[in-house]
Formats: sequence, C-alpha cells, structure tokens
Amino acid sequence: MIASPPSANWRTVGRVVVLVVAVGFILYVLSLIPKTVEVFLIAILIAYGLSPIVRRLQRRMPRLAAIAVVYVALIVLTGVFFILIVPATLDQFQLVFANTPAYIDSTRSFIDHVQFWLKAHLGSLVATTQISQIESTSMARLSSAVDVAIGSVSGLVVGLGSAVVVVVFGVTLSYFLLTNRDAIRDSFYSLFPDRLQPQARYFSREVGRVVGGFILGQLILCAITFALTYLGLLVIHSPFALLLAAISGLCYAIPYVGIVAASVFGFLLGALTSWKAAIFVVVIILVASKISDFLVPKVMGDSVGVSPIAIIFAVFAGGELFGLWGLLLAIPVAALFKVIWTLWLHPWLTGRPMSIPDAPELSAPVSEIAPAEAGSAKRVASAT
Repeated sequence: MIASPPSANWRTVGRVVVLVVAVGFILYVLSLIPKTVEVFLIAILIAYGLSPIVRRLQRRMPRLAAIAVVYVALIVLTGVFFILIVPATLDQFQLVFANTPAYIDSTRSFIDHVQFWLKAHLGSLVATTQISQIESTSMARLSSAVDVAIGSVSGLVVGLGSAVVVVVFGVTLSYFLLTNRDAIRDSFYSLFPDRLQPQARYFSREVGRVVGGFILGQLILCAITFALTYLGLLVIHSPFALLLAAISGLCYAIPYVGIVAASVFGFLLGALTSWKAAIFVVVIILVASKISDFLVPKVMGDSVGVSPIAIIFAVFAGGELFGLWGLLLAIPVAALFKVIWTLWLHPWLTGRPMSIPDAPELSAPVSEIAPAEAGSAKRVASAT
C-alpha cells in the first residue's frame, strides 16, 4: 500500500483552513448588513414557497408563463389583503386605544370587587394594606404601559412601513431567483467535485422538498387558522374578531409558542367585554389551532420529517439565539440539518456511505430529464 505524500495532507489542511476563514469572513460581513440579509432571506423563502406551485403549472405551460401567473395571483391576493383586511384591523386597534381609560377603570373595579370578596370571606386573614398597595402598583404600571404603547404608535407605523419595503424588495428578488433557477443550481453544483455530484443533486432536491413544502404548507395552515378563528369569533359577536383572527393566523406560524401568545392576547381583549367572552375567545383560538394541527399531515405530507422533541428544542433554541427569525425558521433549519446529517455527517462518522435515491430533480418536470442522464445518475449513485 502506497502512502500518500505529506504534501497532499498539508494541501487538505490548507483547504480546510481557507474554507473556515472564508466562512467566518462571510458571516462577519453579513452581520454588518442585516437589512440586505433580511431581503435575501425573504426572497429565498418566497421563491421556495412558490416553487411547488410553479412546478405544477409548468406541466401545462412554459416555465416563464407559470411564474408570471403565480406572481400575478400573488399581487392580486396581496392587494385584496391590504384593501379589505388591513384597514379593518387598524380600525379595531384604534378602538382598543380609544377605550383605554374605560379598560383601566374596569380593571380597577375588578380588583376592588376581588378585595371586597376576600375581606368578606377571609376576614382578618387578608391584609388590606397589602392588597391596596398591589392595586396601586398594578394600576401605575398598567397606565405607564398604555402610555408607552400609545407613544410608540408612530414608531410602529414606521417599522411597518420599513417591513413593507423589505417585503416588496424580497418579492421582486424572488422573481429573479425563480427565473434564474437553472443558473443558480448549476453554480451550486459546480462547487462540488464529480464524485460528490450525486450528493449535491440529492441535497438540492431535499432542500426544495423540505423548505418549499414547509413554507407553502405553513401559509395554507395559517390561512385556515385565520378563517376558522374569524368565523368562530363572528358567531359569538366579538368586536375584535378580525384583529384576533389576524393575530391567531400570524402566530400559528410560530410553533407551540405562537398559539399560547395568541390565546393570552385573545383572553385580554375578550376580557374587555366580559370574562365569559374571554373564555370563549380562548376556546375558539385553541380549537382552530388544533383543527389546523390535525390537517398538518394532509397539507405538508412528509415535507419536514423531524420528531416533535427535535422541533421543540429547535424552536426554543432558535428563539433564544435569533429572536423572531429563529422562531419562524426553526423547523426548516432542523429539517435541513437532518438532511445534512443523513447525507454527510452520519456516513463520515460511521464510514458507511449513504445510498443516494435515483430520483429526478424536483425543480424540473420528469420529461425534461433525458433517459441517458437518468441512467448515468443511477450508475454514479450505485458506485458511491
């Protein structure tokens, strides 16, 4: 057995060092341009979310025509959303702020009733001075919190305007990502040597399946949660039906934590009407979310394929490390890590190479793959 020359080992070490330094430098540069990163991240997510729809339409029309149809529909739906839902939601927000003094008086009256009930039933066991101190402290904090919230409305409007601009640029960039899919995919494949081309193509397929399926399925589930919550709140004549439905639909995108936050917010807004209304609101939000959970297997299929324990860990770790983005992207990142583990890390640790499934690229119809190319891919996969 002929030993490899020492220069080859040093060359490998040098490549690893250069790769690590390059990745560290890229991460440092990205940390200096967070807005640009947000635009590209939103564009990538939109492109992956729309890719399954484009593929289905591509069976009946050219790819560029399919992309045009999808984006026209997206623009129409966005316009309907801003024309019908956003103004009504803002009106309900204004209603909440306009009635803030009445809400504070109702809270103070409730605390007084609780104090009277405690004194009537517990007598000397209740320290009246401590209850009064708790009441005054709570009211002071509540009033200051309301003042801060009202004072930050202008900042919230500016933040929403900035978010709209970021989303608009993200949608525009996602269009170019979809139209230039082949060039981007070929550039990605060129980073791998010939012996790793099957792994690169398999990774590309899995990324499209996992991320695209998750994003599209999550949008459908959020819309279902919004519709079910809105219909349920209309039945009980909630004055904040649209606002609470919008919050529930958005919060459903955050696993586990989002529905808890929506339930708390719904209870607080429902309590402004009555305690019975607050309980009904929470029940409706929870039932709507559970119905959406029941539909997850049918909407997403096996797109994610990550255990619930891993999802919970990913959600909390992502939220703690990266805030809202970490919460939203925890599940697809966990699924991608599973793909990387199955494809590269586990074979490297065990020394047993993975058998790459012989499947066509998900981003292209089956008819676009030449039989000779498919046979060549099978031979390469079996050889690895």
